[in-house]
Amino acid sequence: MEATVVISFYKNLANLELLLLALNNQSALGRFEVIISEDDDDVATINFLDKIKPKLKFPITHNSRPDTGFTKCASLNNAITNAHASFMIFIDGDCIPHKKFVEAYLANSAAKTVLFGRRVMLSESLSKLLLVTKNLRLVHFTNLLWYKCKRVEEGIYLPFMSHTKTKDMLLGCNMGINRDDLIAINGFDEDYVTASGGEDTDIEWRLKHLDGIKFKSMKFKAIQYHLYHVDRFTPEIRAVNMQIINNKIAGGAYFCKNGLVKIN
Repeated sequence: MEATVVISFYKNLANLELLLLALNNQSALGRFEVIISEDDDDVATINFLDKIKPKLKFPITHNSRPDTGFTKCASLNNAITNAHASFMIFIDGDCIPHKKFVEAYLANSAAKTVLFGRRVMLSESLSKLLLVTKNLRLVHFTNLLWYKCKRVEEGIYLPFMSHTKTKDMLLGCNMGINRDDLIAINGFDEDYVTASGGEDTDIEWRLKHLDGIKFKSMKFKAIQYHLYHVDRFTPEIRAVNMQIINNKIAGGAYFCKNGLVKIN
């Protein structure tokens, strides 16, 4: 197995179904496994997966944990522990990957290289249509314009074009990292107990401390479409996480204390 695709998931099974259908259409079938990293232990998820598994063309594992609040980083650490592949691709449960998504990551994966992409922000109207019809063929460039989606330029697929004019900034919904590099920084920091920043911005500054690490943009290559939802993150929540991150950066401990290994 060349890659483990980790899906961060909480509650929305309709979105998850679209994501799994999109993974079923991947050009790299046979080269990846999937881990559902559920920040909950909802029986509805188990029942849903039992029904859809026979239709899936890739091996899939379901990791869950008690719903005790925002423990996404702990769930992601479970995925690192249980992954069979040396290269890991992370995606959120409200995103739809382009059919060449996994292939693009595999084609660009390399030692000491962190890959990162962005996403097209689907409009509310197109998102609703997709959820009703489950027709992924509706996701094409003309419809992105017609339905007034945002960041449409992120949906341009030009796999042979390099994109270098960008700032390094990981998004937890679209990134590929070697498992050994994640282990070298002790995985995701479980000190973050609210959403918005902790699971991606934090590992970016810690990964940069590893010798020889490089960051590479996947713009025009790893295309992804984000289903519409109301923004759940308030400025106050973001401010709390940014303060935690700033304190940790000031401390300089890139091997976090509350990660894969717990350090007193």
